[in-house]
Amino acid sequence: MYHLISDIIRQSEENECVFWEIVQQADADERGVSKEESFETMRKMYQAMREADEHYDPKVRSASGMAGGAGQLLHEYNETGENICGDFVGKVMEKAIKMGESNACMHRIVAAPTAGSCGVIPAVFLVAEEMLHLSEDQMVEAMYVSAGIGSVIAENASLAGASGGCQAEIGSASAMAAGGLAYLQGGDAGQIADAAAFALKNMLGLACDPVGGLVEVPCIKRNVAGAVNALTSAQLAMAGIKSAIPADEVIDAMRRIGNEMPSNIKETSLGGLATSPTAQKRIV
Repeated sequence: MYHLISDIIRQSEENECVFWEIVQQADADERGVSKEESFETMRKMYQAMREADEHYDPKVRSASGMAGGAGQLLHEYNETGENICGDFVGKVMEKAIKMGESNACMHRIVAAPTAGSCGVIPAVFLVAEEMLHLSEDQMVEAMYVSAGIGSVIAENASLAGASGGCQAEIGSASAMAAGGLAYLQGGDAGQIADAAAFALKNMLGLACDPVGGLVEVPCIKRNVAGAVNALTSAQLAMAGIKSAIPADEVIDAMRRIGNEMPSNIKETSLGGLATSPTAQKRIV
């Protein structure tokens, strides 16, 4: 078992295996299944992400009317070739917002790690699979990397906006995606940890202030920010840049920041964007 990112790194070195295999073994041991069964369960999770992306419906709107259709607008913009972010980043942005909208419209998604942050990991991974010509097995391995990072965050800090603010949701998802992408690009355990640290550091202090108490505004667009943050964080790590603060200490800082946050910006809709004049007019 592991409790820290440093535990996973140490165990991978001691056992001469890669990051994801440590997470897989822990899952198999905890659930009392074989490693093969664990792998197939994780494969189904990844396939569910792909299916959710494929079933995006641009015509559907959320019950509040605040969400729906933005993913199609971004798709059309990407098709013009005018998105200066380029194909990879443009597609990541598109898939992130589509998944967030699907959640708001009550479609089937994978909470990774939460429903409000469900667009970050699928956006990064689905585009990476396509653009980097990766196999589904490689994507499943990356899912384990993300799961390991998420598990450590859940144990030592929080994944819930009500507890730690949006840093705990989009921030955690971004760290998980960054670590997974670093692995897919050939990163070792240290680079995976650095990528996760960079991503989470960039999201520290992010408030959870949903308009009307709904996981729509500003939550959906924050999935785009989290996904793009994951891309840049992974590239820093792959360039050989080291995080000045170790991943475990960044996670601990996130916990302390979350504890110090006032309750009005932790999913209560009593502060932040939720109490802006425009938000107040939109609440039914």
